[in-house]
Amino acid sequence: MGLRRLLSAATRWTPFVFTWPRRYVGRGDRWATFDFDEWSTTYEWSEDEWNGWLDVARRPDDTVDERTGDCEDYALVAASWALAKGRTPVGLGFCFPSRAPVPRHVVAYDRDRVYSSGEIREESLDDYLDRTEYAWALRRRLA
Repeated sequence: MGLRRLLSAATRWTPFVFTWPRRYVGRGDRWATFDFDEWSTTYEWSEDEWNGWLDVARRPDDTVDERTGDCEDYALVAASWALAKGRTPVGLGFCFPSRAPVPRHVVAYDRDRVYSSGEIREESLDDYLDRTEYAWALRRRLA
């Protein structure tokens, strides 16, 4: 891997998404007219080349164009769309199984929905956590 690619990946390291989420959310006219529900039906989850501690977030525009990515990639697309549509509160949830030192999944959420790797669930984040193997979520509100 070249130095340029390594530096690019380092700036997109998934933990930075929690630290500076607005830096990673898509902006512009695309999101106001984007058909997120339709796009989600064609989205395919794919594991990052370096999954785990070296996981990197993709730009939401790239995820939309390629229709593939992992959980934080999908969550960033969902958050970009939800913010453009004025859904509130919009946030990212970094989901932990019990006793896990690092999150195993990232979702986006608003008041009525949870957006999880191609699934749009009509439920709160708390209901999502109760229904899944995740014990808790570190939440980062965007709006």
